[in-house]
Amino acid sequence: MSVEPGRIPAPDRATKQLLWDRMIASKQTVSSYVVMLDGGSLETLDLTAAQAEGFECLTCKSQHTTESGAFRPVGHIPSVGTVFQCLKCAGGAR
Repeated sequence: MSVEPGRIPAPDRATKQLLWDRMIASKQTVSSYVVMLDGGSLETLDLTAAQAEGFECLTCKSQHTTESGAFRPVGHIPSVGTVFQCLKCAGGAR
C-alpha cells in the first residue's frame, strides 16, 4: 500500500498493540476515587487510573478492548468518566 508523499502511514497492528500496552502500563497507579454507582450510591474505591478511566474492569482488571468481550457501565466518577465491569464480573462482588 502506498502513501502519499508527506503523509504518515497508519500504524500496523503490532505498533497499535505496543502503544496500547504502554498506555495501560502507565495507568497502574492506585488512588481512591468516589464512584457514583448506577443505583445512586456513592462508594470510595481504590482503583488504578486505567479502571477509573474505563479501560479496565472494576473487578478483575481485564482490559476493555474489542477482543475482550462485552463490558457494561456500572457507574461514573465525576470529572473522570464512566466505569465498567466485564459481563463475567457484572454480578460479582466489588
